[in-house]
Amino acid sequence: MFSRFSTSRVDRINAWLSGCQTDYLDTCWQVKHGTWALAAGGVFGVGLGNSKAKWSWLPEADNDFIFAVIGEELGLIGAVVVLFLFVVLAVGFLRVVQASPDMFSRIVTSAIMVWVLSQALVNIAVILGVLPVLGVPLPLISSGGSSLIMTLAALGIVLSIARAAHVAEPEPALVAPGRVR
Repeated sequence: MFSRFSTSRVDRINAWLSGCQTDYLDTCWQVKHGTWALAAGGVFGVGLGNSKAKWSWLPEADNDFIFAVIGEELGLIGAVVVLFLFVVLAVGFLRVVQASPDMFSRIVTSAIMVWVLSQALVNIAVILGVLPVLGVPLPLISSGGSSLIMTLAALGIVLSIARAAHVAEPEPALVAPGRVR
């Protein structure tokens, strides 16, 4: 079924399909330790900088598994705050889409919204064990340089579209009718 993929990808997908019951030390290492990091955080977390999973227990803790470290250090409350911030970002994207003056701006903003939010959802789904380990960084939080640069460039494009949409709108009257500004 997966003959076109590399053996490491096939192993990760098969381990995920089996529920990580067969292999703990190799392909399930990240998934198990990511889950344990989230569980160790509890509701309030262990405190900033007090994560034990990021010190060689969780490979790629600063990139692919940063949400697990956030969940351990800041707990459920910190993880929910991160999710809430992505919801706020989605609402901002939708407001820009609605205010965009032309179809091209709407399509570009919508495409960037789908890209950034789906990347965030995939990263979080990997941490929660809903998807196999894919190596997708969490936008704006992971320490990957090229991903951060491209995400910031895309957000700059959306901000430019939002600015153009704001300039196209007429200003509301700041003074009473009949008075000169």
